[in-house]
Amino acid sequence: MAPLLGLVELRIPLRRPLSNARGAVTERRIVLIAVTEAGVTGWGEAAPYPGVTAEDADDVWKALRARPESAPGGDPSALPAAAAAGLDQARADLAARREGTPLWALVGGDARPVRACEAVGLEGSRAETVNRVERSVEAGIREVKVKIEPGRDLEYLRAVRDRFPRLMVAADANGSYEADDRFFEEVDGLGLAYLEQPLPAHDLDGHAELRNRLATPVCLDESAATPAGALDVIERGAADIVSVKPGLLGVTGARHVMEQARAAGVTVKIGGLVETSVGRAHALALATRREVKFTDLVPPRRLLAGDVSPHPWELTDGYFHPPDSPGTGISVDPFGAGAAGYVTRHELFES
Repeated sequence: MAPLLGLVELRIPLRRPLSNARGAVTERRIVLIAVTEAGVTGWGEAAPYPGVTAEDADDVWKALRARPESAPGGDPSALPAAAAAGLDQARADLAARREGTPLWALVGGDARPVRACEAVGLEGSRAETVNRVERSVEAGIREVKVKIEPGRDLEYLRAVRDRFPRLMVAADANGSYEADDRFFEEVDGLGLAYLEQPLPAHDLDGHAELRNRLATPVCLDESAATPAGALDVIERGAADIVSVKPGLLGVTGARHVMEQARAAGVTVKIGGLVETSVGRAHALALATRREVKFTDLVPPRRLLAGDVSPHPWELTDGYFHPPDSPGTGISVDPFGAGAAGYVTRHELFES
């Protein structure tokens, strides 16, 4: 019997808008990808993100339906990035499930706990930002990443630091600064875990120079949105930390970048695209590798109004514990109570 390819599109509102220097996102349109062989199904998630990927969910759907690259044995390189990444995830989950091994073991990780980190958007005043962080801490989260932009940075970060002096705090500028901005004269006094994407994505020379100026570690995210871009960041010494997003690179691409980072002595952060449990589970599996020190991972239900899995995503003292079950370790039911109201279309066909 020929392998089967299943597609399910969902449109899920965020519990509250997530804003950064480039705008706000209020909902996520994602496409779940199921690859079934010999009665075993692997799941991946194509999660195109506004302002990050050139494609949207419609492009993903059309590409996966039309191209032979979407077949389980095909080459996905011609697909849009999010579609290729989601298909690669599904194949990796399928391989691990067929072997009866956890995905984290298949990708070279181990069962070590993974620290959660919650992004706090650019909504509201300093006091409201502090309140958002306080709610994160009350939920058991021990690390936050505060979104900043020129004019809404130093005082916001100081307010968070004053209220939570022992909390691990990072900042994410989403490329909104210039190299001579006054902010960089004072950022080292904030005790940040890292500063993410301070300059525009293309400015690797500027980031390399800034990295030499600052004691605060520089993390690059938007600059590492493709495998070639991530490798360029590493080879040019533009960052102390490279953000690896399985939703953009897939499992295979992410592993390759992580191996290059480890060889170069560059720390890895596992990033996300505000995915459901499917994308989040792939990110968690990769985050168990030893070169990973930071993540952007929180339980999906802290961000999304619905989810495609009943997996509880519990935190223990701010950490996730990878499941021992085969594959991603989660069950997936996009038509269950948690997500059925958000399904916009679905299709199953022989690939």
